[in-house]
Amino acid sequence: MAASVLLIVICIPVLGYRISQLQLLVVKRSLVWAMALCSIVLADLIMFAQPAGLRMAAIIWVLLYAMKSVVYVESSSRDKRVLPVSHWITFHLWIGMRPYVFAKRKNKPYDDAGKYIRLGIVRLMIGLGLVALSWLVWQSAAQWNWNHRFSLIGTSCFLLMGLSFVGHFGILNILAGIWRYVGFDCQQLFRNPMMSRSLNEFWSRRWNLAFSEMTTLAVYRPLAGVFGKEGAAFASFLFSGILHELAITVPVRQGYGMPLLYFFIHGCCIAIERMLDKRGLSVSRIPWIGRAWTMLWLIFPVFLLFNRYFLTAIVWPIIGIY
Repeated sequence: MAASVLLIVICIPVLGYRISQLQLLVVKRSLVWAMALCSIVLADLIMFAQPAGLRMAAIIWVLLYAMKSVVYVESSSRDKRVLPVSHWITFHLWIGMRPYVFAKRKNKPYDDAGKYIRLGIVRLMIGLGLVALSWLVWQSAAQWNWNHRFSLIGTSCFLLMGLSFVGHFGILNILAGIWRYVGFDCQQLFRNPMMSRSLNEFWSRRWNLAFSEMTTLAVYRPLAGVFGKEGAAFASFLFSGILHELAITVPVRQGYGMPLLYFFIHGCCIAIERMLDKRGLSVSRIPWIGRAWTMLWLIFPVFLLFNRYFLTAIVWPIIGIY
């Protein structure tokens, strides 16, 4: 099973690079999106009988590489620049979605490379501590016979925060620092998200910039000329919801539509933000109001994104909750 998924992951960059060299944009778009869809379906079929966590990892890996080809087709069609094969391969060794970061290598390390790595290590340790704390909370709840529902909520909060610190703020920062040491301008993908004063700021400039770069290049720009900026922005959120369906609900085979609804709500909220901006009533004018608004819509419907099916099948077993 693993060998078959690995073969798909190897084939995607080869096919994607060849597709990007074709002349007609409509042909390139059609082929690269068809390749992305077929590779995801094939990976899911191959991993059909495997545990949900392994299915999720396989789908995310294949999806990441497939979307890199989609992004490169759009970028190269606009900028008319071609990555050498060696830099194309390097682009697939980093989670970011800006291919031309690897177009040119600096002759010496970036001065802040060590800072990136140190910060990543600190956050990685904080994350591991939060994961350990989630386990302690659960064990204490069982020992002292605490309310089961509230015990799960508390445990889940610490566990999800811990996993985010380990991956998003720890490992990815370390990898960015390593690439900066090598001479490539890879940057932080998660930038103080708690400082966001609007949902638009959160999603576009602070949280998972690789994802926002991807949706901008693959969805927003191609659709902006057809549906306008507002329509393309809303379509980008729906597309984000579909990708989260693939990563969250498809592996566990339950909860379909819940992640999509989460991003639909956020698309509506951002439309409200833009309407208020035009009327001079921006939610970000008063920082504490903007942050309260942002946290409200991030947290209040979060059970749709991290639903109980996903928690039961993938998250809770990490600390032994079955």
